[in-house]
Amino acid sequence: MAERLAADADHLLLLTATPHHGDDDRFAHFVQLIDSDLFPEPHRAGNQATEIRRDILRLGPDCPWALRRLKEDLRDLQGRRLFPDRHAHTVAFRLNMQEYDLYKAVTAYINQFLPQASVRRQASVALARTVFQRRLASSTMAIFESIRRRSEKQQNLLTELEDLPPAQRARRLAQLQGRIADVEQDEDDLDDAERDQLVDQFTAAAGLDQLRTEVAALHDLLAHARRVRDHATDSKLAALKACLERAEFKELSDGRGKLLIFTEHRDTLNYLCESLERWGYTTCQIHGGMNPHERKRAQDQFRAEKQICVATEAAGEGINLQFCRLMINYDLPWNPTRLEQRLGRIHRIGQERDVHAFNFVASDSEEGQPIVEGRILERLLEKLDQMRAVLDDRVFDVIGEVSSINDINLPDILREAAFDPRRLDDYLDQIDRIDPARLRQYEEATGIALARANVDFSGFQQANAEAEERRLMPRYVEEHFIKAAAAVGLKVEPRADGLWRIEHVLADLRSDRLLAVRKLGKPESSYRKATFRKEHLDQDQHLDAVLVGPGHPLYGVVDERLNEQLGTLSGGIGVYVDQESEVAYRLHFFEVSIRGQNSKGEHQTLHGELVAVREELAGPTTGTGRFSVVPADSLLDLPPHPEPPSSLAVVDPAPAADFIKITFQMELRGRCQEERRHFVHICRDYLTRSFDARVRAAQDRVMALRMREASQPEVAIARQRADNELTDLARTRRERLAGLDRLTLVKHGPVRHVATAMVLPAGAGERAAFGAAPEDLDPNLRRRSELAAENMIVAFEEARGWECERVGHLKIGFDVRSLGPADPQTGYRDPVEGIRRIEAKGRTRGHPIRLTTNEWFKAAQLGDSFWLYVVCDPLGSPDPHPLIICNPVKHLDHAKREVIAARHYDIPAQAIEAAARASKDVK
Repeated sequence: MAERLAADADHLLLLTATPHHGDDDRFAHFVQLIDSDLFPEPHRAGNQATEIRRDILRLGPDCPWALRRLKEDLRDLQGRRLFPDRHAHTVAFRLNMQEYDLYKAVTAYINQFLPQASVRRQASVALARTVFQRRLASSTMAIFESIRRRSEKQQNLLTELEDLPPAQRARRLAQLQGRIADVEQDEDDLDDAERDQLVDQFTAAAGLDQLRTEVAALHDLLAHARRVRDHATDSKLAALKACLERAEFKELSDGRGKLLIFTEHRDTLNYLCESLERWGYTTCQIHGGMNPHERKRAQDQFRAEKQICVATEAAGEGINLQFCRLMINYDLPWNPTRLEQRLGRIHRIGQERDVHAFNFVASDSEEGQPIVEGRILERLLEKLDQMRAVLDDRVFDVIGEVSSINDINLPDILREAAFDPRRLDDYLDQIDRIDPARLRQYEEATGIALARANVDFSGFQQANAEAEERRLMPRYVEEHFIKAAAAVGLKVEPRADGLWRIEHVLADLRSDRLLAVRKLGKPESSYRKATFRKEHLDQDQHLDAVLVGPGHPLYGVVDERLNEQLGTLSGGIGVYVDQESEVAYRLHFFEVSIRGQNSKGEHQTLHGELVAVREELAGPTTGTGRFSVVPADSLLDLPPHPEPPSSLAVVDPAPAADFIKITFQMELRGRCQEERRHFVHICRDYLTRSFDARVRAAQDRVMALRMREASQPEVAIARQRADNELTDLARTRRERLAGLDRLTLVKHGPVRHVATAMVLPAGAGERAAFGAAPEDLDPNLRRRSELAAENMIVAFEEARGWECERVGHLKIGFDVRSLGPADPQTGYRDPVEGIRRIEAKGRTRGHPIRLTTNEWFKAAQLGDSFWLYVVCDPLGSPDPHPLIICNPVKHLDHAKREVIAARHYDIPAQAIEAAARASKDVK
């Protein structure tokens, strides 16, 4: 992906993430993957590197590459924070005397046999020390198993070395001591197997005598650890049991609650699972020894069946557990950024309740002796709590940045404190000196504070409301799939719970020859529970359901096979009936596209759309030449003609296609071209500044080498290489800027005729059969009645102080969008209570109200934001107040009568009046 982005500057990449702090060079290395010319690495920009990095961090509102938002800035459609509150609790406990004696013995062993080393061996020794220290802090079981394994390995090594000649013995020791000296490796990046190998096999012994001494010490230490494991009370486990009795965990007992426990070691994980199950809890595990499929199964098991998931750092990233709100850090990570990564598993989009994290830390023994690592971690947690108010409740998500800006390296502090506990007070003072104000200064310097202070959500609210109104309704998706499945031979059976079952997916629908299989993947062989509605997935009884729709492999193959069967019908004609029209007309459907080029000159489709054109007819077959663009879903409310003509005249779609080309497509091309020009303008500015800086830096290198070449002929090769790089850079600049010019080349794409619908008006007899109201018999009267009713409804809404927009011409299922006043403080409008999608109806008093199938489905989709306003006798009534029903599907479903032949629902007048009286809000 990085190569493609680097090659094509016209790809828009939105980086939605928290800003980077601290290491600007590392951030610059990252963004250059988007485009190495737009965002050059620092060493290629010379003295201008800092200025370019500052420009990157100040990406403005017009920048197409980045959108910066922090978790605390995100809001839902009601203006409320998208992420609920987080509560951190420190659970402090004390080691008993047996545990503290073991702690001192292990620490002494580490300092004697894994001492601070020379620079060459420092990385290996430090990693081995860290693993031992963290196993010691994790649990008695973890440190016992670590000592046992190391004792066995070191004994085996001693036996091996004793059988070797002295020369081979020295080489073998050197090999073991240099095996893992990777200065870039961090203990957090290792899985359990790598940690075990690190601790078990590494040795700092310089000869056999030192190794024999260590083996003897390990033998005594193992016996000590066994006594503590078998006979001493586990203080940390006792603290866990007491913690689970707190009020926050009461929900675990009734099956509603879920708890995620993080530990750092498999030995502790197994130990915790055994203990928790002994206490009566159900558990599952996620650890580094599981492949992605096993982790996914464990995640599903946790959601559907188990109370507690015990996990290692393998669950710290890439797993969504927002159905859980309780977390325990049984082992605290030494890298503070991992605290946020862990909390991010449950504190994420979709989490609806406050999140609680409990951090376990042992700072002292029962007699008050300090546990140095625990003291430092406890002080850090206290400091984080103090900073919460200063950082606007941001703590865990900025802890890494705050530490970096204040030059705090927590892993180094913890390692050094364990080696030299006498400096504990110095390390605690470093934690106390952390100043959160430095983060604010950094954000102001880089423009991040300005971006956070100017989050305008009102425009997005409006766009989101309109997108919701135009969203493809699940009812239509379901209806299409069920009928398509029947046509291609796929058996889909209804379940008793309202969902669907597919016992067997035909082999033909799983064939690699299908484009949908190659694009979307192969469908499963069966689906026990399938649905087309997202809300089903939020119900506990349907956690195992599969959502089927466009983009799903099964939907894709069924749609492809159906299109193969219907291929001969492309460009054909069908006959429909319009109950509201007095004249016949045609609906022509076209696929319209806009074409362009990428920066390499390769052709691509920029926009594609299905467009419907209405053609007025002078007679049964003669067109008038009057065309208009109408919504592409206009057919949804038109039933097929019950007795279509036996023969239909050949329809020439060319005039309608010409109309599309000179109107709709021309306007669409203009919009696409304007968008491309806007992008090119911004991109050219960034590219120019980037290349200017790089050219200046390259010229400086050439000039410096030329000056040296006079006295140092050996630099001639380097100078020639620098000259070539400068020439290549100039050529690349010309090519990239020329590539930008290609992006502005936008032209009309093909206009393909899909089908035509001949739409005939219903006769007076047919209209009378569908209803007895006067407006049912006279379409002109109906239109005037509906318009009068709509005018009265708009006046009524505006009198309430709401803003109205008439949208009936868009054919989106209602007539008026009415927006309530926004909150004067937040600027937000409630997405349900602050917006009304109003279907306006004007009817003769006492007669049924008629809703089309599309209007009824739209009301079901939009729920409480859909309102039915009925004005009785709008052409002569002195009363301008309409009858108002919120969510008519909810209140009138029992009373509706479906008229299948006309694709509408009739609702009795008495039911309308009763629902209006029962409505809670008639203001």
